[in-house]
Formats: sequence, C-alpha cells, structure tokens
Amino acid sequence: MYNLPVSNEVAVDRKPDWPALVLMSAVVFGAAVRFAPAASNGFPLNDGGMFHVMIQDLKANRYLLPLYTSFNQAGIPFAYPPLGFYMAAALSDLLHLSELTVLTWLPALVNTISILAFYKFSRSLLPSRSEAALAALIYALSPRAFLWQVMGGGITRALGMFFLLLMLWQVISLFKDDKPRQLVLTMLFGAGAVLKNPQTALHAALGGVLIFIFYGRTRRGVFSAALIGLGVALLTLPWWGLVLSRYGLAPLLSAGQTSQRTLEAYLALLQLDNLGNVLFLPALLLAAVGAWIQIRQREYFLSVWPLLVFLADPRGAGGIALLPLSMLAGIGLNKIGMRLNRSDDPFGHRMTRLLLPGLTTTYLVLAAGISDLQLINTSLKRADLEMIEWVKGNISGEKMFLLATGREYSMSDPLQEWFPALTGQRSLTTMQGLEWTLGERFFPWYDELIAFQGCADVQCVEEWSIRNGVGYDYLVVLIPRENDERDLAKSLRDLGLSVRSSDSLIMVYESPNAMVSKLTR
Repeated sequence: MYNLPVSNEVAVDRKPDWPALVLMSAVVFGAAVRFAPAASNGFPLNDGGMFHVMIQDLKANRYLLPLYTSFNQAGIPFAYPPLGFYMAAALSDLLHLSELTVLTWLPALVNTISILAFYKFSRSLLPSRSEAALAALIYALSPRAFLWQVMGGGITRALGMFFLLLMLWQVISLFKDDKPRQLVLTMLFGAGAVLKNPQTALHAALGGVLIFIFYGRTRRGVFSAALIGLGVALLTLPWWGLVLSRYGLAPLLSAGQTSQRTLEAYLALLQLDNLGNVLFLPALLLAAVGAWIQIRQREYFLSVWPLLVFLADPRGAGGIALLPLSMLAGIGLNKIGMRLNRSDDPFGHRMTRLLLPGLTTTYLVLAAGISDLQLINTSLKRADLEMIEWVKGNISGEKMFLLATGREYSMSDPLQEWFPALTGQRSLTTMQGLEWTLGERFFPWYDELIAFQGCADVQCVEEWSIRNGVGYDYLVVLIPRENDERDLAKSLRDLGLSVRSSDSLIMVYESPNAMVSKLTR
C-alpha cells in the first residue's frame, strides 16, 4: 500500500492582483478605442497624405533622402525627421504591404504599445503599482492620448511619443540607479524621439532637462546628462547635419514659428471649447487632488512639468501635459480609494474595487468612444475617393486646384491633404508642409485660407484669387449634407449654385458629394 506524497508547497494567496488587472484593462480597452476607427474606415484617419508621398519619395530614391518631397508640387524641403518614413517604407517592402495599409494600422499599434511604456515611466516616478496602474488607465482612455496619434500622420506622432516615453523612463532610472545600460538606452531612445517628430524632440529636451533639475543634480548626474546630450547629437548627426548642409536653419526656424505664443493662445488653453476637454474634466479634477497631495509631500516635478509644457509649446502641449496630469490623476484616485477603504490598500474593499477600476473604466471607455465617433468622421469617405479617382484618371498635366470643403482648419481637413497626395495635382488651399517654407507668413496665409472657405459665390473666389496672387485651373466644391446647418455649409451650397450659373466655370464632374468645375478664361 502506497502512501500519498506529502506536499511541501506553501499555500498560495489567491487574492487578485488588482494593479495588474487595472493595467490589463488599460491595454485591452485602450487597444479597442485605438483600432476601432481604422477598422471602421479602412483608410488612414484624417491626415497623413504628405507622409504617404514622402514614404513613396524615399522608396523611389532608394532609401536616400531626397532634396525635396514631391507632395503638392510645393518645393517643400525633405527636412522632416525621417525615421518614421524609413520604418514605414521598410515594413511596406518587407511585408509587401501598401503604404496606405501601413499608415492605417501601424499608428494604432504603436500607440497601444505606448500604454505599457507609459506605465513603466509612471512606475519609475510613483511609489506604488496601484497609482501607476490607475494613471495608465486614465492615460490609455484619454482622447488626447490617441486622437492625433492614431491618424495617418501618427506614423511620426505615435512613434515619437513611444520613444519619448521610453527615453523619460530611462532618464529617471539612470539618475536613480546610474547603470551604463540605462545611459546607452537613454541615448538611443532620445535619438529616436528626435528623429521621429519635431515636437517630441522639443519635449524630449524639455523633459530631460526638467528631470535632471529635480533628480539628477549631482556630480555624476551632470556627467551623465552631458553624455546623453552628446550621444543624442552624434546619433542624430546624419539627419541634422544633412539638413543644415542642404537648407541651413531656414526650414527648422520656419517650422518653429507654427506654435503661437500669444496671450490669446495661452488663454485658449484654459477654455473648455471642445468636447474632448469637457470629457477630460473629471480626470483633471483628480489631477488637482493628486497635485495637492504631491505639493504637501514637497514633490513638485509632476505639477511643474505641465506648466512648462504649455509655456514652451501651446500648440502641442495637450498630448505631452497629459503624461504628468494622468499620473497626478492616478495619485488622486488612489488616495480617494484609500480614504474610502480606510487602509493603505485602495482595492481592499468591494466598494472601492467597484469605484476605482469599475466606474472609472466605464466612464473613460464611454468618453473615449464618443471621441472615436468624432475621429471616424474625420476621414475620407468613399464618395471623396471616387471624386479623387476621377480627377486622377481624367485630368492630366500639372493643374492648380482650389478646394472649397467647408472646413476652416486645413490641418484637420482630410481632403485638403489627401487630394494632392492621391491625384498628383497641386492644391493651393492645402497647408500641410508649408510650415517648413512660409516662416512668419504661415499664420497670415492660414487666415486667408479661412477666408476662402467662407466664399459663397464665384465672385468671392475670383477676388480671393486676385488678392493673393494665385491663379487656378479647377475649383472643387463639396456638397454638404442636407441636415448640415453650419454657416460654412450654407456658403458651400450658395457657392455650388453660383458655379452652376457662372460663365467663367464649366462643370466637368458632379456627384451627390462634390462638383469639379474648370476655369474657362
């Protein structure tokens, strides 16, 4: 008769690992809201047309940087940080995918992985896993974390943010642990941030300096910071050295003038003037609680960082400031859970488990879903692509187009960017790329394009053309939906009627969505 073996195993604590579950929820739901718009449209969201052409230019030039991009025939220097284009071109060639497929799906994938990078960065700053996990949940489902990054143009924005997060994480770890491996990784990730996107390059420098001030002011920290700066400069030398040798400082200085640093721009940041800001208000209140806790503990880094971000770059501040604000909100939410639970474990009671991961996730998913609906509508539709295909197949040569679309802000108007990218024609109303050439004339020209979108008759279009010295060959007028009651929609309808009765324009294409007319004189 055999005796059963006696187990020497220690009893396993089967208590759920709530921080891990919260982080898993952040990744799962974060992935859902990032991939849903692309899955719904099947085409790159909003922008990315210029990058689509630049990727093609790079491939056509055998992966050597061209002098200029062929986008919109506008003489735009190929000065944009190129690492994202190289990665997209390589993926397209290696996996035999079209550039459009890469621009549709890669930004959402990278932006999803960035949730984990944000958690690692948060964990290096925050004392508990609970705070870091809650911060990751808030970050993952905040509209500013994904709206602009999952668009077609996110091929640089999402990758830039990913490398920025990795760099900041390694900088913090370096000043705490001072290991050679962390120094090397900081250099590599910092170079990646610089070579991905101009704004992330700025915020990599700003964030790195701020982290040094708060955490690295030792003799060894000064030496490490100097090595990081030198290493990033050397790793990025092939790009910025080539740009300076070709164009000088002009394109970089021009691009740096597209962020308005005026009193009106700073005051606009305080206004809840869009739905995304309103939906983020609960998280902002939690961030205020977290800031109060941090200040009482004489920890000022997370409170100072967003203020400096807004001062340095009002245009791109929202996405960067979200990083410390999400961490502060995680601290605030964690503290509320501890107070409700009357213990150091914010997940120790059923009610707090319902409040923290349950209600928080539900609200954030709903808010992110609302933003997704907005995002889905900022993309080319089948009717737009049919019109573009007709122009490409029926109008030859290099012609000049004016696009009346009823959208004031050209940078968030998908037709303005994708029309020249897919037709090969010149759009005089497209802003993308001009930040590298116009300099101080960027915003005056932006105002002129807003004025053009308000034209309600052909005479207004002709006067605008003469006033700005731009001749055109074709006028494209989108036809708004019947239930669209905006002033700009009314102007489009009136402009369409004026085109029909005009002696100077002849209709060459018409659909329920758009009309294309040719100038006859």
